[in-house]
Amino acid sequence: MADEFPYALFVEGKWHPKTPKLKNKLTIYFQSKKSNGGDCCVTLLEAQKATVSFKTEEVRRNVLEKQTHEAKIGPNLVSLNVYLSPEAAEVIPPVAEPQTEEAKNPEPAEESDVVGRRSAVLENIQNMSQEFLVMLVENILKEEELKLFEIEVIQESNCAVITFMTRKDAENFILSCPDNSVFRKKEMGVRPLEKTPKVKAEDLPSSVNSDYIMLFFEKYGEVEGEVDILEDGQSAIITFKDHKVLSTQHQIKHHPIKVFPYYESLGTALYGKDRPTLRLPEAFTEKTDKSVGKYLHDNPGSLDLIKQEMRKHFCQLDLQDADVKISPLASLLHQGLQTRQLIQTWREKASAEFTAAMSKYKSLEIIVQRDAWSVIEAEIHKTLLTETVTMVLQKDQGTVILAGLAQDVHRTGDVIQNIVNRVTQMIQREKGSVTDEIIMDPSIYEIVMLDGLEQEITNSFPEMELSYHSHSKKLALYGLKQEVLESKNKILQEVIGLKRRMVELQPSILEYLTRREQHELTSDLFLSKGFRASLEIKENQASLVAKTEKTLKDSEEHLKAVLIHKCLDVEDTSVFRKAEWQDLITVLNNSFNSPVMTVVINTSGSQVVIAGFDDVVELVLEQLFDFVQNNSNLVATIEADSIVVKFIQEHKKQDWLENVKNKVSVDFKDGKILLSGPRVHVSQCKPVFENLVSSVHHCNLKVAKPGAKKFYKMKESMYVIAAKDQTQCLVELVDEHEVFQAGAVSVGKQGVLTPEGVEIVVSKGNMCFYPVDAIVNATNEKLDFNGGLSKAISDAAGPQLQDACRQILKTRKQLSIGDAVLTSAGGQLCCKFVIHAVGPHYDNSNRQGAVGLLKKAVKRSLNLADRESCQSMAIPAISSGNLGFPLDVCSDTIVGALKEFLEFVSGDCCLKKIHLVDNNDRTVEALEAAVQKVYGGSSASKDKGKVSKGKPNQPQQNASLSSSSSQGSSQSVKTNEGLSVTLSKCNIQDTTEDVVVNSISSDLSLNHGAISNAIYTAAGTQLQVLLNQQATGKANVGAFFITTACKLKNKLVFHAVAPHWNQGQGSEQKDLEGIVDKCLGEAEQQQQKSIVFPAIGTGNLGFPKTLVASLMLDSVLKFSKKRSSKHVQEVVFALHPTDAQTIQAFTDEFNKKFNIQPSSASAFTQQQSIGPFSSITSKSGSYETTVGGVVLTVLIGDITKEKVDVIVNSSNDDFTLKAGVSKAILDAAGPNVEAECQQLGAQKNSGLIMTQQGNLQCKKIIHISPKNDPVAIQKRVTKALQMCAKQNFTSISFPAFGTGQGGVNPGQVADAMLDAVVDFVTQTPQSSIKLIRIVIFQAPMLTDFYQGMQRREGSDKQKKQSAFSKIASYAKSWLTGWKDKDDQQQKGKGFVFKGKVVNPACFSICGPSKAAVDQAKQWIEKLISDEQAFELISDLVILSLSDKDQQRIQELQQSMDVSVRVEHKVQGGDQEEATILVEGLSRDVLMAVSEIQTILKKAREEAGLKKDMKVLSELVDWQYQEGGQYQSFDQLINLHLEQALAKKSPHVDITLHGQSYKVTMPEGPAVSAVGGNQINIRRIDKTQADDSLPQEWDTMAATELFKDFPLQVNSNEYKDVLSHFKKTCPNNNVLKISRIQNPGMWKKYHHNKHIMEIKNGHQNNEKRLFHGTREDSMKHINYYGFNRSYAGMNAAVYGKGTYFALNASYSANHTYSVPNPQGHKNMYLCRVLTGDYTLGNQTMIVPPAKSANGIDQYDTVVDNVSAPTVFVVFRDDHAYPEYLITFT
Repeated sequence: MADEFPYALFVEGKWHPKTPKLKNKLTIYFQSKKSNGGDCCVTLLEAQKATVSFKTEEVRRNVLEKQTHEAKIGPNLVSLNVYLSPEAAEVIPPVAEPQTEEAKNPEPAEESDVVGRRSAVLENIQNMSQEFLVMLVENILKEEELKLFEIEVIQESNCAVITFMTRKDAENFILSCPDNSVFRKKEMGVRPLEKTPKVKAEDLPSSVNSDYIMLFFEKYGEVEGEVDILEDGQSAIITFKDHKVLSTQHQIKHHPIKVFPYYESLGTALYGKDRPTLRLPEAFTEKTDKSVGKYLHDNPGSLDLIKQEMRKHFCQLDLQDADVKISPLASLLHQGLQTRQLIQTWREKASAEFTAAMSKYKSLEIIVQRDAWSVIEAEIHKTLLTETVTMVLQKDQGTVILAGLAQDVHRTGDVIQNIVNRVTQMIQREKGSVTDEIIMDPSIYEIVMLDGLEQEITNSFPEMELSYHSHSKKLALYGLKQEVLESKNKILQEVIGLKRRMVELQPSILEYLTRREQHELTSDLFLSKGFRASLEIKENQASLVAKTEKTLKDSEEHLKAVLIHKCLDVEDTSVFRKAEWQDLITVLNNSFNSPVMTVVINTSGSQVVIAGFDDVVELVLEQLFDFVQNNSNLVATIEADSIVVKFIQEHKKQDWLENVKNKVSVDFKDGKILLSGPRVHVSQCKPVFENLVSSVHHCNLKVAKPGAKKFYKMKESMYVIAAKDQTQCLVELVDEHEVFQAGAVSVGKQGVLTPEGVEIVVSKGNMCFYPVDAIVNATNEKLDFNGGLSKAISDAAGPQLQDACRQILKTRKQLSIGDAVLTSAGGQLCCKFVIHAVGPHYDNSNRQGAVGLLKKAVKRSLNLADRESCQSMAIPAISSGNLGFPLDVCSDTIVGALKEFLEFVSGDCCLKKIHLVDNNDRTVEALEAAVQKVYGGSSASKDKGKVSKGKPNQPQQNASLSSSSSQGSSQSVKTNEGLSVTLSKCNIQDTTEDVVVNSISSDLSLNHGAISNAIYTAAGTQLQVLLNQQATGKANVGAFFITTACKLKNKLVFHAVAPHWNQGQGSEQKDLEGIVDKCLGEAEQQQQKSIVFPAIGTGNLGFPKTLVASLMLDSVLKFSKKRSSKHVQEVVFALHPTDAQTIQAFTDEFNKKFNIQPSSASAFTQQQSIGPFSSITSKSGSYETTVGGVVLTVLIGDITKEKVDVIVNSSNDDFTLKAGVSKAILDAAGPNVEAECQQLGAQKNSGLIMTQQGNLQCKKIIHISPKNDPVAIQKRVTKALQMCAKQNFTSISFPAFGTGQGGVNPGQVADAMLDAVVDFVTQTPQSSIKLIRIVIFQAPMLTDFYQGMQRREGSDKQKKQSAFSKIASYAKSWLTGWKDKDDQQQKGKGFVFKGKVVNPACFSICGPSKAAVDQAKQWIEKLISDEQAFELISDLVILSLSDKDQQRIQELQQSMDVSVRVEHKVQGGDQEEATILVEGLSRDVLMAVSEIQTILKKAREEAGLKKDMKVLSELVDWQYQEGGQYQSFDQLINLHLEQALAKKSPHVDITLHGQSYKVTMPEGPAVSAVGGNQINIRRIDKTQADDSLPQEWDTMAATELFKDFPLQVNSNEYKDVLSHFKKTCPNNNVLKISRIQNPGMWKKYHHNKHIMEIKNGHQNNEKRLFHGTREDSMKHINYYGFNRSYAGMNAAVYGKGTYFALNASYSANHTYSVPNPQGHKNMYLCRVLTGDYTLGNQTMIVPPAKSANGIDQYDTVVDNVSAPTVFVVFRDDHAYPEYLITFT
């Protein structure tokens, strides 16, 4: 660009910087003549500065030389400053301006100006030709010499421009024109042609715009205003101030353009010779509708209107058949300034105008069938006579064409089309009409068609024919196929839409209806009464049909109101065979069934059924009833005991035979006397038999002698005859329940006591035999006894009940729903009255109405019972059966009615007890639930008005339970959050809750396990298939699967893989808890309402039952509190009815967690609990029981191997003990735990600390200092349990505290630890602890703990011991010499245990008088007594019979029908006797005694063996070494070893701890058969050695009175003494420990210990204490013992006796252990008889008395009774210096 425009200059001006198109405006200015510029390029620099570059230096110089530059930029005219840059100004040489042609010759005027001055305009030339105008101009000029001129005719402006050569010529012409006659005549005008500044540019390129055109023409003159581009886009008008544009040929973009002067006055440019000629447009042709064209030919007026309209648009028309030629008028060329535009747009406008004109006309083609022409043509011609349209008939094409004005064609076309359609349809109907039929009962026809549908179809299809034929039950339709199909479809839709309702009718009414013609019946029943309904009977089922539900309901009510049935029971069916009966039936049929049948009479068996219209039925029934009453035989029944009936039949025949002979028939059977015959004779004979019944006497006799029934049956027939001969009485042997049965149901069940004092009892039983004053019969309005309870009551009551009901209906016709009536009972019913209550049907749409009617029936029944002064009544679940009431709604309504009635009468009521009775379990449960809901948990008791309440100080698990119920098979409560929790005795597979939980094994096989197999059997094999689809192979514990319930009554089954119980060593407890939580959570997520659990894990999985119960109930309570949504409304635990232990465990936990007193749960379970422990179960090496919800296990094992949350260690006061169990635990736990013990032990503590677990398999270790005292042990165990619970641990293991080196009696330790467990569970029943284990290292101590558990056991076995169990218990104490308090009491009193309760022989006796009956009773009793025998066996071995022997003797009672009585007598002092008395028939007694003697012989031999073992154990003690100590073999092994020694056998086989050993005689060792383990044995001859000396003492010479025996440092004995010393003196150095052996002193001490145990009544009398001494006192103490006369030498704060300390640190003080010159000190570890102690003081010289007036003194005094550390002994022989410790 710089190369093309090299010559630049600067331009400055005050233009606005944001002026639009600034650059373009500057470019246009500097290219125009105004600036003297030319082609240039503009570059904008700053806001108001730019550069302009030109192609030549000359052009730049011209611009610079112009004095001023002004350009229009924006709205203002801006002055421009143009200058060169300093550099450019220096190099431009000055150039002389050349002399131009323009300067030499002045520029001529613009051509347009010249032409204007030389031209004249001749106006109104009136289409004059060119030649005419030339001649006219010449005439006007009138000059001889013709002037040259040119004429340019402008036709469109009706003028011509004459241009002369000179201006003068033009002026002369203008002046001469008025003088010309032609000019004047033609009224022409003339004027000079004005100067024009405008030009017209033609043939412009299409790509240029106005700016471009302006820029192009600026070079020829200054353009003024905007360029006006014309419509053609190729022409433009440019306006100049002055210009020289016409003299030059122009090109734009190499495209030549033309420029002509443009005159606004002419409206055109002047072209001169080049002026384009105007021509008329070409004519064109338009196509038209031929039919319309024909119409126009036929109607010239219409064509003229079109032509006239087209002339307005310069058009003329030439109509040529279907084509119209349109040509322009010549006048088009003379339209002035618009001519050219009109020519250009003429064709387009002409075509549009023609189309618009022709749019007013149209043609219409109507199709006509060929066979319709003959009829249609004449009608069309007739129609067109009055119409102004043209018609064209085209028969060959089958069309009629109409043409004309559009509105005429439309109107006429509709008329013609209707004619065509009508004729066509008529022809089509004749050809295409079809016939169809619909089978329809007349009644349906009347409902559907005559209710408006027939008229509707007729209106839609008037030509179609409808006809109904009642005889064929067909509706015929005739018409076009489409009409018929539509009509048929509409009719069938109506029929299908009819409502139908099944109507339950009595069979007799149904039979009546089937005999009537249905249409006739429908008409009579419904249509004639205004009911638009029909009755249909198909397959013995009646249905009503109608259009609406309301019509159905109204029709059903009407049907049941007008049609009834009545039953007439005829006792004497011979009436039916009488001719008079048949005649009566015929007369009745003729009377009431002509001409229309209104009644049907049927005879079936002994019943006559009349059905039909109500008024007729009543009349017929009355006549039939009267006939039966007047013509039938009567059967009278007299009831009495069976034996009375038999006695009258056999022994009183002479008293009644003559009276009945040839008059009535008498039948004796089943405790009844039946008299049948004519009514008059039966009435006469009945009093005879009633008098006989009342005259005889009878009674029942029980003979409770063993074998009595068997004896009498053997010769019964003979004894019956003998009784008759000797006493004149009839005697029968009967079953006890037949004679003494109180009723078919058991009454007296405890119920709910209302505030009004009325007891409500729910029972399962037979209403017919319920012993109350009144029973309620659920009946209908007709008092029919058709089935169910109603029929059972009728059968039991007999015909008199039905008679009474008929009498009621004679006056009332029928009862209302909700009503009740009362009749007498009679027959076999146990009540006085029967109340017949009419219950309602359940109506879902009107539930409130149905409930109200049921309440009315119940209240009416109660009112009737109260009116008759009934004190008790029984009510069934009225309306719950066929009447459709849901059980819960029915039960709630009945109980609600009871409550409202009792509140209304406010105690002013005779009723005292109301029984709600049903024989269905579900109904009974529903009634119980309703009573519970209304009256809560209040129960009736003997003390009426008092309600059992819980203890006021007992904490409650759920403080505000909304409800609680206890029923025969379930027990239920509701939590604070509204969740129902229920215990139910039922089978899990029969439950109906939404979700049932199934416990499965890991192999997912459903036929394993009792629960899973039961569910699988009930659900079907598909359940296994569904489970297998979810998982394959084995599943892990806790795995959870959900399936549908298949054939179960539930919706879903939750399958969970449950763990096996591992004695609490694993995570099985948490796994089980997780399963319960998962099931509850999933049920909530699935939005299920109820879930049922079995007792998971209590079967083969081995979980303790109480643990499971507690765990599952805790999970439910947690779920109830924490859940956010509340979809689950009920949680049920299904407990198998036969699993009494599980039921008891769940019941106990249930009652405890919900604070329910045992009395309120007694209906659910009758099992009682005496002690705190449940039944003890034993396994190999362990015993297990439950305390509350805690499982307690005592076992032999290694405590360091326990897998529990917490392990307890038995340590010392500073928790550093490294001996016994403490050493084992600390060694196993590792040094970190030992260091933690030392750290915590140095801090203040309460006797126990908790450390980390170290290497043990637990979570924590609790270290306890039990102080080897039972009281302290109990307290420490309780504290450990509390600490464990506070940390939310669930399991804990204890050792047996103090039983090792502590020396505490194992029995006392067992009692202390077990009591601690009981105390803890009692005080903290809801703790987290679920498992407590006591681990015993020494096997013999397991027996002590087991005995302690037995003493606390609370099973029925302990409460209800059999006679032989008590005997065996006493025998054991007698043999062992040990007796508890019960045995001691028994020893003083003796006892008697009777044998089995004899099944008595029951006799029914009837005779002529009471004396005769009494004589018969005595005769029977003597007869049986004479055959009785007894045998007495006296032998003390009876007291030692085994359980098996006891069982065998009990079986003898059953098998031999004898009674065995056991008696133990105590006669003065120790003389006692044990006897067995066997009673029964003599033969049975002999056999039983023989068997018992055999049993006693065997027992005697076993007792001898036990005695030998006992005696031998007193003489010899065989021992084995275990754990560094010798333990005694049991007495049997002791006997075997001694016998082997006597026989000099080299070896003997024994069994020890379940393993077989071979013992080498006489000194061992014993070698195990498995593993070859050896144990040392030894034999202690108690006759040789004094058995009171310790076995570990060394042998002493007979002359030695004392021996000081130093202990070996590595011996267990040394370590034991050292550990006691080091507990409190860890920093002292022990030099020597010696054992002090002084037999005389020891025996005296041991004797005193025995006396103290007897005096105090317990064995906790000895302690191991320390005593510091001086070296010079040691010899005296070793030989003679301690001497209290030295009291006060060191201190006598608590009394004047010998002082002993619990802690070695106390005695190690220099005051007491005085050092010798070498610094050695001495201290004794003594055995001290502390016994019972009290607080001492310095004045005491003997212990004080235990009571104010007693002589029994305390044994010692102490410094602190609760935690003594110093003991003062006042008798020297109450302490023995066992070990001497020398230390520094």
